Amino acid sequence: MMKKRSILGIGLLFLSLAMAGCGKATTTKSANAQTTTTRTITADNGQVKVPLHPQRVVATVYTGEVMALGVNVVGSTSMDLANPFLNQRTVHKVKNLGNALNVEAVLKLKPDLIITSNEADVKALKKVAPVVYLKYGTKANVYQTLTKFGRILNRSTQAKKVATDLRTTSQKNVTKLKAAGINPNVTTVGFYEMQNNKLYVQGSSWGRGGEALISGLGFKLPTSIAKIQEGIGYKQISTESLPRYAADWMLFTSFSTAKKGNTQVINDLKNNVVWQTLPAVKAKHVIELPFSKMYYYDPAAVKGQIKMITNAMLAANK
Repeated sequence: MMKKRSILGIGLLFLSLAMAGCGKATTTKSANAQTTTTRTITADNGQVKVPLHPQRVVATVYTGEVMALGVNVVGSTSMDLANPFLNQRTVHKVKNLGNALNVEAVLKLKPDLIITSNEADVKALKKVAPVVYLKYGTKANVYQTLTKFGRILNRSTQAKKVATDLRTTSQKNVTKLKAAGINPNVTTVGFYEMQNNKLYVQGSSWGRGGEALISGLGFKLPTSIAKIQEGIGYKQISTESLPRYAADWMLFTSFSTAKKGNTQVINDLKNNVVWQTLPAVKAKHVIELPFSKMYYYDPAAVKGQIKMITNAMLAANK
C-alpha cells in the first residue's frame, strides 16, 4: 500500500513521529577545537545529541516540516523535493539525493543533523552527523507534528507561528464553506484511492488531503472509516463493499506504477451500479484531485490542500 510518504516503486519509506523532548544545552569541543553547543532530544533511536541551532540538515520524509520552520536543508530525497507546495526557490538550492540517503553523497554535504524515517540510516550515517530517527506511521496531526519539530530543531516559536497561520487559513475557508451550506462539523468525508488497479479506503493519516479536511477544516470521518483510522489506517476494499464506507463527500485519487495507469479500472468503477448509487456520487460530491498534490501532509501542503479542496467543494456545490 502506498502510504503517506512511501512506497510502490518510489522507494521511500514514511513515518511514525515520536515526541521529541528538549534537553539541557551542553558545550563540547571537537577535534579541531571548534566549540559546538548541543542539546539532547528523545527520538525513536533513543537519546540523541543534536546541534542547538542546526545549520545544515539532510532530511528524508520530513523535508517539508524542516523547511516550514526556516531551517536550512542541504540535501533530501527526490520524493520530498517533488512536493509542489514547497518554496521552489528554496527547493532548487537543495541537493537531490535520489530515492535514499547514500552515505557518500550525504558526507559530501557536511550536514550537522540528519533526520530520517529509515531506521537503517542510523547505523549507516551516525558517523557523518547526529541522526534523528522518527518512525513512519504516526497518528499525530499537523499541529502536533509542528510542535514536535519545533522541539527537535529548537524552533518552537516558529512552529507556533506556522500553526497560527494554518489555523487562520482553515478558519477563513470554513467560513466560505458554511456560507455555501457546507458545515464541516456535521459533514463526513472519505478518502478513496485506486492504486495499481486496487481500490483502497483510507483514514486521515496518509496524506490524500486527510490533514487538510480533518485537522484543518474540521470534517468528520464516517464510523466505518474511523475504525480503519484507529487501526493500520488503510484498507483494500471491493467495489461491492463501497456502501459500507460511504461518506457525504468522497475525495478520490489515483496512483499507478504501470505505464497504462488505472484508467480502465477507474472507468469500470464509475460505470458500476454500486458506484453510481452512492449518495456522494448522486449528489456530485466526489472530488477528484491529482495524487502528486494530495500525497504530502507537511504544513505547506496542508495549507495548499485546504484552499484546493475548499474551492473544489464550492464549485461542486453550485
